[in-house]
Amino acid sequence: MIKTYSFRLLAACALVFSALTANAQQRYLDEVFTNAQLTMQTNVAYGYNFSQYVPAAMGGPMVIPMYSDVYMPDTAVDPESARPVVIIFHTGSFLPRGYASPMGNQKDSAVVALAKSFARRGFVVVSASYRLGWLANSTNLDLRRGTNLMAVYNAVQDAKVCVRAVRAKALLLGNPMRVNPAAISLMGAGSGGYITMAYATLDNYAEVATPTKFQYSASGTGIFGNAVTAGAPYVDTARVGDWNGYGGKATIIGAHPVTGLPLVDQTQPGRNIELYKGIPHTVNLAINLGGALGDSAWLNTGSTSIMSFHSRYDFYAPYYRGMVNVPIAGAFFPVVSVAGSHTAVKMSNTLGNNTVMAGSSMMDAYSVKARTNAHNVGGQDNLYTFNMTPPNPAMPFKVNSNPWDWWDAADPLSGNETNPNVKAQSLLYIDTIMAFTLPRLAKVLNATAGFSISVPETADLKLHLVPNPASANAKIFALGAEIRTVEVHDLLGRPVFSMQGVNAHELELPSASWAPGAYFVRIQTDHGQRTTKLIRQ
Repeated sequence: MIKTYSFRLLAACALVFSALTANAQQRYLDEVFTNAQLTMQTNVAYGYNFSQYVPAAMGGPMVIPMYSDVYMPDTAVDPESARPVVIIFHTGSFLPRGYASPMGNQKDSAVVALAKSFARRGFVVVSASYRLGWLANSTNLDLRRGTNLMAVYNAVQDAKVCVRAVRAKALLLGNPMRVNPAAISLMGAGSGGYITMAYATLDNYAEVATPTKFQYSASGTGIFGNAVTAGAPYVDTARVGDWNGYGGKATIIGAHPVTGLPLVDQTQPGRNIELYKGIPHTVNLAINLGGALGDSAWLNTGSTSIMSFHSRYDFYAPYYRGMVNVPIAGAFFPVVSVAGSHTAVKMSNTLGNNTVMAGSSMMDAYSVKARTNAHNVGGQDNLYTFNMTPPNPAMPFKVNSNPWDWWDAADPLSGNETNPNVKAQSLLYIDTIMAFTLPRLAKVLNATAGFSISVPETADLKLHLVPNPASANAKIFALGAEIRTVEVHDLLGRPVFSMQGVNAHELELPSASWAPGAYFVRIQTDHGQRTTKLIRQ
């Protein structure tokens, strides 16, 4: 039952409150499961292929497995038998964790948080690794650029294997994860954003063979140690197969004595192993958190829908167009010019590829804020821009370009990262990402996979935090819902207050005892979760 409040209290709420909104509780839009109701399968091998960059000391080059972690509502508590899938690809500059960054595999903090957030709403989530490695700090531009392109290309091949593996389990192996094989979408963070954009758009050889930037600038030794001539494309499909992972077949001469994986005859040109051939690898939506599109010519009418999140002043991947810069061992290496999220989304909107999301009809606070951002030239729908600026213009690389990430501060490579590394703050960005993504993903699933998810244009639940700013205790009021849990952190991410099992429409925060400053208040109700800021005077 909704409590009846006095006129005086309601008037106070009308004058001083911080309002948050949430849709009526609904699967795929709101959190209908708890973390305790999720199951997780770790290190599930979904495929394998040849990797050129396994160090010789470890037996390479050689065939390696690709692993994933799977998150989903426990089938013991979730009777749904046709759940949509989101496959997430991690960041890391296409280098293994420990080479350039404290991040770089399927267990990165932000990837885990995103995966659980989707799973609590009823999705099945696959957090996937992919082949890594390239000559990032080579002084030879052809080797640096060519191996970087191949890293993206191989990762797209792996992503398609992952999609086919998920679909094959559903279609041919009894559907153990209870998924809808027609409902598979992608999300990529950082480097993973390059993967999802390329996945959505790259569909013919000319796109990676014709542009001059994808060709050798001089004759010499190529990226596979073979002789090449100026003008030859970096991507040789006779060696690595096509963008779908077909062709360029490796000659198998046995099995590795330790891993049991195929041994490839490296005196022969082929390096690719075809997997799940014939299983479709179509996806419903490609979402990127950072990253960029290798070439705007890849995008054409009929490409998969694209939705993007991007920091306007991202030094490493441009927001509009520009050069990709990769930091290695304290130095920056320019790689290749690309089209950023604004360009890619604008083109996808213009070509009609994003019509299915009906973004222009969305008038919620997140959508309005996104399209009215000063940097979002033309007010593009389906693009959310973060406006953090470098604290020192003389050091533009010192910018929070991937604000959803946090990591182990004790990691020796944490010094390479420029974000503030505050978990509570990163979780706020993830809340924004989810709030912007879910209505659009729901509309895509309705239109392409036969779902019926109601996406209300206005919210019916209000959470009030009063007074704010507060000089004493503040109160949370939930109209139309019950508060379940409340967690408060300071700006450094340190826990300040936590209460579980509230089960009430209001809660008083002991903020009178807190030091003056700003605090993040995360409120979980039976109608969803929201986070807001409280200022303690």
